[in-house]
Amino acid sequence: MAPHPDDGPHDRPAPHPDVSVHSRTPMAGGTYNTVHLLTHTGGTETVLKTEPPAERPRLTYEHRLLHTEARVYALARPLLGGLVPEPLHLDPVPGEPDRHRLLVTRLPGAPMEGVRAGLAPGGVAAVRRALGRAVAALHTLTGPAFGYPGRPALTAATWPDAFAAMAGALLDDAGRHGVALPWDPDRVRGLVRDHRHLLAAVRTPVLVHFDLWDGNILVDGAPEAPVLGGIIDAERAFWGDPVAELASLALFGDIREDAAFAQGYREAGGELEFTPDLLRRLALYRVYLYLVMYVEPATRGVPDEEAGRLRAYLRPHLEEAFARVSQAPAG
Repeated sequence: MAPHPDDGPHDRPAPHPDVSVHSRTPMAGGTYNTVHLLTHTGGTETVLKTEPPAERPRLTYEHRLLHTEARVYALARPLLGGLVPEPLHLDPVPGEPDRHRLLVTRLPGAPMEGVRAGLAPGGVAAVRRALGRAVAALHTLTGPAFGYPGRPALTAATWPDAFAAMAGALLDDAGRHGVALPWDPDRVRGLVRDHRHLLAAVRTPVLVHFDLWDGNILVDGAPEAPVLGGIIDAERAFWGDPVAELASLALFGDIREDAAFAQGYREAGGELEFTPDLLRRLALYRVYLYLVMYVEPATRGVPDEEAGRLRAYLRPHLEEAFARVSQAPAG
């Protein structure tokens, strides 16, 4: 069984974020941490992620996320090498003991979100196949309990109990931050409760990145022959059902259409058969992921109009996922 991803900071010698920095450039894309590209004397580049101030509102699971991210990379590098960043330093922000920062190596390439349209079709398939192999490797890492490693209250000895705690905390967050959900929260609680038998089939807590949309998948090389540059932003990882990974891998689409990913995943030893029960579990995880996206603007300072547009977009996807969970009778 692999070590817990919150076993403590991963620290090693320089470069350090306080020394030998030639330039510091803000990086776009994150909505929780502040991210900067650091260029050090001599040309080395690193990425510095800094937590928001301790007093800023956040969701219940958003606790010690950088500790989780650092430990995930430390666990994954023996399997994936340079496809995940190397954690260099994890320490408190000077003068703010409850706020942390994480320095990691910079990986090559650009987010797939911005370059996918310019890649050759065969190139997209090659990257997705390599991604499938990488994700299968991640899913060989197992933990001591289910749930979010940085939040003991959101962990449990069984997956049904852990997932119920995770979903319940999110629903409580919605109420605490004044977010009106598309349905009564008790309907969501009932959905989770009525399908515990599906979740109970998961007996081993597997490392789930849970944020593998195209923005966190790096593509390197020429457009006609791209390669997988790496996987980043693992702070939202938890120990759970590997099927949950598919929710972000096909964020608003159908993972069954990603034949290249499935091929790579199976080639590397991952089991992936789209049975009715698997698809219903996946739909349940999509409900959870979309609800995270629905609630979190309230803690990000997102303008009301922008948050309203996002939630309007999410509602039909939530309804579809909710319906898919309930397609077969609950046991």
